[in-house]
Amino acid sequence: MGKLILFIAVSVTGILFSQDAYGAVVTDLLNRKVQIPDKIINRIVPLKSSMSFISFLGAQDKVVGIEAIDRKDYEKRPYVYDNKEKLKDVTIVSEGGAKGRPSHELIISLKPDVVFTITSDPAEADMLQRKLKTPVVVLSFGYQGVEFETVFRSLNLAGLILNKQKRAEYLISYISGLQTELDYRPDKKVRAYVGGLSYKGVNGIDSTEGHFLPFRLAGVENTADSIGRKGHIFLQKEYLALMNPELIFIDSAGYGIISEKAKKEQGFYSRLSAFKNGQVYQLPANTYYFINIDLMLANAFFIAKTAYPDYYKELDAEEKAGEIIKVFTGQNLYHVIKQDTGGFKRVVQTKTGMSLKVAN
Repeated sequence: MGKLILFIAVSVTGILFSQDAYGAVVTDLLNRKVQIPDKIINRIVPLKSSMSFISFLGAQDKVVGIEAIDRKDYEKRPYVYDNKEKLKDVTIVSEGGAKGRPSHELIISLKPDVVFTITSDPAEADMLQRKLKTPVVVLSFGYQGVEFETVFRSLNLAGLILNKQKRAEYLISYISGLQTELDYRPDKKVRAYVGGLSYKGVNGIDSTEGHFLPFRLAGVENTADSIGRKGHIFLQKEYLALMNPELIFIDSAGYGIISEKAKKEQGFYSRLSAFKNGQVYQLPANTYYFINIDLMLANAFFIAKTAYPDYYKELDAEEKAGEIIKVFTGQNLYHVIKQDTGGFKRVVQTKTGMSLKVAN
């Protein structure tokens, strides 16, 4: 029998899907053509934080292998906390993290229908697929900072493969609605900086990001954008002092390092207007082993409320964070984040470093 191929293009998301006698062929986030088995996909292994997409889609019951890192630091990633009981007996196939390497033999023994991963290197995905002899589908949050188009494509692609299209459509609609809620765009935007972002580990005040999603959503000016680069940046501290932003936000993942170093850098921080004026705040971790998209969205509301308090005077940022996390995980877990790191807090300089105070 000759192959009968039907091509379907989903123009909104850019996903290409074809059907032949051997199954479906999908185009992943690196534009790789991957053939998926012609059957209901019931056995998957998500690597490199692709577990977040699987969790948001509610497909945890299909997971037969996970990374150990998806069983650690529950309190810092809501989807991991939500999965604590759901995935407690699932086989560990890799330590995860920047240096974690999956056990090919163990994954093969689990007989997955599909393996999901996150990478920017097509050759890496192709090699993994050859070694596993299993379809490897790449998902992504974005390759130069987080981009909604990329997130939406990933949700739609995983939703298509896992028969979770309606859930994917709902999440995309919800995220799009959040963008319309943060509609204030003043003629003169508040200038802000975010430091302490995780990148291959935890980092200090110099670790920032150009094209930072929460700033874009909140309508504030990202002082790091003046460098002209998207994605992660290690910024010279003197450049931060020169920019002297009105607002500074510290990622909770880096707060401990920043506070410790501040003991010896009192002079530097006392020069910054944001510290002088009490306009430094902590955010829940935007990145903790890849992207915490639900917390990034929640952070955007807190940033907007902090930057433009008169316009967003009715906004309760903690309540909104709880709502967002619940939509993504099924549980309002903001209290877990708050108990672990303090959640949204004001950061003040002290003689012994820094301390956290009530934000409002």
